[in-house]
Amino acid sequence: MADEDKKYKLIRRSSELSIRLSGDSMPGIIADAGFALFDLLVDLSSVEALESVTLEVEGVDNDDLIVNWMRELLYEYQASGYVLKEFEIREAGEFFVRAEARGEKFDPDRHEERETIGAVAERLSHLGKMGSQWTAQVGFEL
Repeated sequence: MADEDKKYKLIRRSSELSIRLSGDSMPGIIADAGFALFDLLVDLSSVEALESVTLEVEGVDNDDLIVNWMRELLYEYQASGYVLKEFEIREAGEFFVRAEARGEKFDPDRHEERETIGAVAERLSHLGKMGSQWTAQVGFEL
């Protein structure tokens, strides 16, 4: 996918990486953030949407919610081996997200790893709305 076609902007600084997103809805931003994470981790062109994972995440506010969402997705990759590429946000509110994500388990013979992300950087992450536009930034420690 060419950089101009991506739904996110990538910002790289020494041991940190951030993505910036904008869109018309909170569910759209959350889905795009999930896609962006896995797009950074693995070349998604070789990943098929064969399995489904149900996700439920809560937060005390929007910023906490996007951080917890991304932490849950990173956990699915690091601990369970899932590479997810399709995200259907079933419900999203100020304090929760319920979603179904589709992808498959990482296969080193078929999937090319890109970045090694250690953790979500809470201090670099936010989700908010200005006027009718939603924006988010999520930071990662490499």
